[in-house]
Amino acid sequence: MKMYLRLLYGLLLLLLLLAISCGKSEKSYSPSGPKMIIMGFDGVDPGWMNRWMAEGKLPNLAKLKSAGSYHELKSTIPPQSPVAWASFATGTNPGGHGIYDFVKRTPADYMPEVAVMDLQPPKLLLNMIPTEKPYGKPTRGGMSFWKVAAGKGIHSTLLTIPYTFPPEDVAPGRMLSGLGTPDLRGTNSTFTYMATDLGSDELAQSIGGGKLQKVSKINNEIATFIEGMNNPAKNEERLSVPLNFSIRDDQSVEVRLEGISTIIQPGSWSEWMPFHFKITPFLKATGICRFYLFTSTPEFRLYMTPLCIDPSDPYIPLSYPEGFSRELCEKVGYFKTVGWLYDTSALNEDRLGDAQWIEDMNKLTAEQERIFYSELDRRDWDLFIGVFTDTDRSAHMFYRYLDPEHPLYDPVKAAQYGDIIESTYRHMDRFVGEIMDKYLDDQTTLIVMSDHGFHSFRRGFNTNTWLAENGFLNFQGMEKLLPGQQIPREIFPKGEFFPRVVWNKTKAYSLGTGQIYINLSGRESRGIVRPGAEYNALLDQIVQGLMTVTDPMNGTPVFKNVYKAKDVYSGEFADKAPDLQLGFADGYRTSSETMLGGIPAELVTSNLRNWSGDHSASAVEETSGIIYCSRPMTKEDPAIVDIAPTVLGYFGIEKLPVMEGSSILNP
Repeated sequence: MKMYLRLLYGLLLLLLLLAISCGKSEKSYSPSGPKMIIMGFDGVDPGWMNRWMAEGKLPNLAKLKSAGSYHELKSTIPPQSPVAWASFATGTNPGGHGIYDFVKRTPADYMPEVAVMDLQPPKLLLNMIPTEKPYGKPTRGGMSFWKVAAGKGIHSTLLTIPYTFPPEDVAPGRMLSGLGTPDLRGTNSTFTYMATDLGSDELAQSIGGGKLQKVSKINNEIATFIEGMNNPAKNEERLSVPLNFSIRDDQSVEVRLEGISTIIQPGSWSEWMPFHFKITPFLKATGICRFYLFTSTPEFRLYMTPLCIDPSDPYIPLSYPEGFSRELCEKVGYFKTVGWLYDTSALNEDRLGDAQWIEDMNKLTAEQERIFYSELDRRDWDLFIGVFTDTDRSAHMFYRYLDPEHPLYDPVKAAQYGDIIESTYRHMDRFVGEIMDKYLDDQTTLIVMSDHGFHSFRRGFNTNTWLAENGFLNFQGMEKLLPGQQIPREIFPKGEFFPRVVWNKTKAYSLGTGQIYINLSGRESRGIVRPGAEYNALLDQIVQGLMTVTDPMNGTPVFKNVYKAKDVYSGEFADKAPDLQLGFADGYRTSSETMLGGIPAELVTSNLRNWSGDHSASAVEETSGIIYCSRPMTKEDPAIVDIAPTVLGYFGIEKLPVMEGSSILNP
């Protein structure tokens, strides 16, 4: 009996100690040494920024420049967000981290794969009980400077830095993933457009980044569903959840989703609504979405956002520590977690109009601001990095209203929406001003930077078409042509993914926003070009040919530069590089068809899509970003690879040997 009482007493004492321990709050950290804030704004162009600054529209940036310093910031080859932000993180050229574009090709079958996202499904015992959670697998090589800093005890707060999915262990710091975070369909970002009047022709067409869903209205009631990811327990089927709409007498609509309802007026947005997909009795995937109601009668038309992973209960970790996203949600409410924050695909496909897209952009930017301020106010960081992307996305979608030479320029709409890009720059200026007023002191250094500049995208170049016309790429039907005969329009193959290409007669092919690969023997599965002299001669021949290409419409050179991989890439992942990287002149970019292996009949075509600004394969010499610092910079020609050694040096940490840049600040 005494033994039993002693054991019971010991157990009660242990439970009491555990309760006391759990009740204690985590000891807060108060930095005592130097601090640094880096505010990133994706895609800020020096030309537009300097113009609007000269007009007095960016007073805080002007003040920062006057008190500290400013330079253009050299980007990467190519000057593209996944490439440049990976070089920002690692301090290396793309050969050091292995990211060269949004897509990559597989030499075994020549097919494209997403280069910046690799999702691993959950592991299920008996196809039911989860033994391992789903997770994102890193695609970027190299080591980030914040990981190096964390190893030396630096407390970092890292918010929505592009291509930080999956989040890294940055203890003792925190990280919220940014661009690259998938939606619950497992894609980069897929919207849904629901309507009663979708015709069979529309439904038969594939649309970029979206899904069309016809719904039926019976007595003002609509019963439909939200379609999600492939069921990891039964991969042949997609998960779904019921969704119901009731059209009311005042033409508003009641939305009902898993026991929660809300009312939407025509021409307005709903708030975030939670839902979940039941995978097995022991596993679910929770998400959130919003709706925009165009009309309810006589036709019902509605837009649904990409399905976001619920930050309060993430199916796939979005943050480090994993509970950090839940903590943010408790403080600021639901927020969009899809890394491609602004739905450019919906505007590009005309499923959202200019006004609706801009309203959504402003809502989402305000969400991001709330997150940034909530973390800045904690003041428990040595290093704070936050990145906005509205400056980039607005330029992609609204350059058509800034450039009178763009084929979609409309003076009436330009008068209405032509200041949208400028408004995002003014948002940048306002936010920087508030940072300077509230968080900048003698112990804190502020850096404001962008990863690349911008250009108008007026005309698209069909790279595979040029390769075919010049004898480097062969497809079925060309065997009937006489030597030197022009390829008839009618025999060009339709579709993507290298339709009818004859690989054993093809020397080069193009994939991605500006990459050319040699069909190299011993590397590609059906390669025919021998390494060495034949390979080098072929590179020279293609480069020389491309540099003479002019636009048949106006005689303008299409290319500013063409870069050979061996001249610009080095490092552990240099063998993954394209053999040639295109450097387009202002106004030009790879066509959308060529990006996924298409071979259209036309060589150069007008860009008639709302995606009207670009930089993805522009010449780096003409596509610099910007950098401001609250202190004088010691380099006159800073580059994005200098940021990593700058931050490490600021905190007294030696840079890694593979980091190519050097500090832009005095110790």
